[in-house]
Amino acid sequence: MASSILVLTMVGSLFLYNVLETALHRKHPVPNPVCGLTAESTTGSPGTGRICDERRHFHDEDLPDDRNHQFHLPTITVYGCRSLVMGGLRAKNFWGQLKERKVTRVALAYVVVGWILMQIGEASFEALGLPPWALTLLVVFVLLGFPLALVLAWAYELTPQGVRKDPAGHIEAVTRFSDQTGSAPSIAVLPFDDLSEGGDQAYFCEGIAEEILNALCKIANLRVVSRMAAFQFGSKQADVKAVGEKLKVQTILEGSVRKSGDNLRITAQLVNTFDGYHLWSRQYDRRLEDIFEIQEEIANSIASSLSVSLKRVRDDDQQQVDPKAYDFFLRGLSYFARHTTQDNVYARQMFRQAAEIEPSFGRTWAGLAYTYGFEYLYFNATDVNRNEAKRTSERALELSPELAESHVSSGIAHCMSQEYKQAEAEFEKAIELDPKNYEAWYFFARAKVHEGDLARALKLFERTSKVRPEDFQSVLLQAQLYTSLGEQDKAIAVTRKGIEKVRVVLELNPDDNRALNMGAFALLRLDEKEEAKEWMTASMQNAPMDSIIQYNGACFFALAGEVEQALDCLENCLIKVGNISREWLLHDSDMDNIRQHPRYEKIIKSFPE
Repeated sequence: MASSILVLTMVGSLFLYNVLETALHRKHPVPNPVCGLTAESTTGSPGTGRICDERRHFHDEDLPDDRNHQFHLPTITVYGCRSLVMGGLRAKNFWGQLKERKVTRVALAYVVVGWILMQIGEASFEALGLPPWALTLLVVFVLLGFPLALVLAWAYELTPQGVRKDPAGHIEAVTRFSDQTGSAPSIAVLPFDDLSEGGDQAYFCEGIAEEILNALCKIANLRVVSRMAAFQFGSKQADVKAVGEKLKVQTILEGSVRKSGDNLRITAQLVNTFDGYHLWSRQYDRRLEDIFEIQEEIANSIASSLSVSLKRVRDDDQQQVDPKAYDFFLRGLSYFARHTTQDNVYARQMFRQAAEIEPSFGRTWAGLAYTYGFEYLYFNATDVNRNEAKRTSERALELSPELAESHVSSGIAHCMSQEYKQAEAEFEKAIELDPKNYEAWYFFARAKVHEGDLARALKLFERTSKVRPEDFQSVLLQAQLYTSLGEQDKAIAVTRKGIEKVRVVLELNPDDNRALNMGAFALLRLDEKEEAKEWMTASMQNAPMDSIIQYNGACFFALAGEVEQALDCLENCLIKVGNISREWLLHDSDMDNIRQHPRYEKIIKSFPE
């Protein structure tokens, strides 16, 4: 009898709990994005129009197709429709939250323990001479304790540091985009705000955001905007609706970091770009050594909120590294992402310090190999850089053969040594480990250009542009290869696609030298010579010591028929800022107009074999 009462009361408690949770949501209604969905086109400036049109080039049969959806929702609440749609969503979300917070586990454990206590009471209280009301009192205590246990399980979590309040209690709303739009969800991760007292942790905030972004890239059926595009926006200044329209994403992850010594407070919010409402938010107060756990929890929570399959965020045996080494590693990532000569040197210094503290940290060795590889390819093609790239990439492979980055760094090193078969094997292994790894596809394509296999390079660049749809580099390089292969019509068509992507980037960041530099080529091919010269001149003035930009200047003026200026730029690559790759130069059709010039012959002989 007591057991039956226990079961009935617990079922009733769960029902009451659901009713209370529903009432709380009604007290604080959330606008319904389903009922507010509109098919209106976004209007505005020419730049905005280009952004909206760009979606047509962002997807193909290999990637999620959401081209029929307009990412715009008015902030309006339709309560009649909301009650029908949100009722079903809330029921699923509520039970999902019960499971996530381990409430169901606590309830089951309580039922088992309560039942055992009642059985013991029925069997022993009479033998012990206890009055009849003692068993009744036990039943009452057990029944009253059940809803209390549920509330405590919801609000608190048991950790190795003891019982503490569960920050997930701050969740405002959890929604399922697959139910709302029928399309695969998408997300952009903005750089986290630095709330540290000294305001000197921007590198750490960017690093945390990038690490979370990389984890999200490993989630199946989730489109993640690249760092290059998302980090154009600062979290403090960002208007999430505007960001959503420009990046064509349904959600934004923003947050803040307060770092004091080894203590961290990280706040993360998942925001619906349709209406600006929070879908999920959480605050983490942890030690620096818990940073990997925090990153995993954030990625898992986002996957759960967006109803996508979490393929792999972190391996169970992921290496735990010294917090100081990880701090230097994040500094290195921040510098390396800027892709300038001096920042590449700073990144190498940070990676070296990380390796000194934690010699077995494979990712920092891969970072070191990247800096040597990039310096050889873009800044200074010396034997020292080639040999160091090979040595550090071998160390990365030895320590972390499961990382795609290790194999990419090895592929670059083999390419620099003209070991193209080995390079191909390494890039293919990297793609096998992480099919969404942009660098693997991009540098695989570049390696094929070095090798002279232009047809294969073209296909690889096409795949690269699908992995990162907003990337203009892989698209514009296709135009160059089509030209080299004598397919001018295709070169013009792909150039038009590329210039649209460049204009989107420049609207976000008008000082992006890479976009100005490569965009100038696109404009020149489209016979827009005046604007093309303006863009090229601006990029060269902004970065006079950048060998990539100087080399592209040489190609640009060669195509424009300004031979002497083209040769001046080519000499700058060799004399002022360090020489570039000889193999790329020999196979670059943009140089065809100046190859017969005596100065060209002298310059090409100066480049190392």
